[in-house]
Amino acid sequence: MKGDFVKTFDFSRYPFESHALLVTIEHKNMNSMALVYTVDKDSSLDSGVNVVGWDLLGFDTYVVEHRFSGNSFSNFVFDLKVGRPFFSSLVKNVLPITVIVVISLLTFFIAPQNFGQRIGLAVSTLMAASAFHPSLLSGLPPTGYLTLADRMMLIVYIIFLFNLVVSVYIMRLVDAKRNDDAVKFNGKAAKILVVLAVALIVVQLFI
Repeated sequence: MKGDFVKTFDFSRYPFESHALLVTIEHKNMNSMALVYTVDKDSSLDSGVNVVGWDLLGFDTYVVEHRFSGNSFSNFVFDLKVGRPFFSSLVKNVLPITVIVVISLLTFFIAPQNFGQRIGLAVSTLMAASAFHPSLLSGLPPTGYLTLADRMMLIVYIIFLFNLVVSVYIMRLVDAKRNDDAVKFNGKAAKILVVLAVALIVVQLFI
């Protein structure tokens, strides 16, 4: 049997979300006074069933009542739960931007006197992150809310902005011949960045 099934999915946890694929059966004429479905406790899932790109997390079967036009209809519901493979999602969606961020943070190991290289590295990695963001969300339909991937990228942008501000301020210190102050500020900024990153991650976890 074939059928078209319509459902609104919640992608707020993308790329680590899970979904319930529901198949609901309702007789088009017979209401619950004439027909009531019951669950067969021996129901099972064929070993050959698969959903490409997703892990099968289990299934459930149950019966609910659907009220329509003053009548009540018995509905049999098959609930198949699927989720994105965690390791695959981690490698494809999180690892690339993590590498970009690590490369950007290497600026803190570059001598303040070489501020040109610092700013060039920060800007190039920011451009790489900006190009990665649309590709990260390319597999999703338009959504009116922020996904986990969007919030992750927001943290990345804040870190990059902080990195650029630090590099520009260090450049001004070096131009003013305050090299010792530039070195001290670079060390303090690195410590502040660690605290900032942890705080942002904690805030996102509770949103």
